[in-house]
Amino acid sequence: MEEKIKHCLDLQDQLNKKINENWKEIRTKEDFYRAIWLECAEAVESLPWKWWKKTQPDIENLEIELADIFHFILSLILMEKNPDLTYFYKGLNEDFKDLKDIEGDYINHYLAQTYQKDEDIYQQYIYLFERMAEKALKQNLNGVLFFFGILTKKLIGFDRLYLLYMGKNILNHIRQEMGYKSGEYKKVINGLEDNKHLLRVIKEVDNLEKMEENLRKILLNSGG
Repeated sequence: MEEKIKHCLDLQDQLNKKINENWKEIRTKEDFYRAIWLECAEAVESLPWKWWKKTQPDIENLEIELADIFHFILSLILMEKNPDLTYFYKGLNEDFKDLKDIEGDYINHYLAQTYQKDEDIYQQYIYLFERMAEKALKQNLNGVLFFFGILTKKLIGFDRLYLLYMGKNILNHIRQEMGYKSGEYKKVINGLEDNKHLLRVIKEVDNLEKMEENLRKILLNSGG
């Protein structure tokens, strides 16, 4: 896992440099924390939180949102002089010992949700995304890492996160090449958002080279 995270960090640095060569001097930590809590809000929108009407969860979009959040978390880690991923591993393993940056009431609430047989799993997801957003608003990296770790375990697992990150990283490079920053890029291709095309490609291929080849074929043939 450590090697995969290192690989993701290298790729994230490359992507950030593609957007702004001197991104560490241009961007602030606040930029990435803001991106995280806003992505958390978008993730909650994929869940049935509206009590006044019936809505269906969009789990595929939820997975994409988690991969998007990972991009911003990696960027924050890259800005740290001595990055420490202990809290991410603690969340991933649901290790609740020695959590100085996590309120005990939050852990107790989460455990109570987990062990209530009739508790709606989507309410657990909402709670965890809200806690991650709260920690991002407070610019508490350990808190963000911890709740992100738990969500990764409960939603998709690290290996799936890694695969989605690799795919979304490829997509983000293509977006930049096709004018995403300047506003020329169109996200909807043949009636389907590019994220949905990405998920389809991931299901169809078994290696990253083929994934990029197929995705480029779909997006480049669209004419932007």
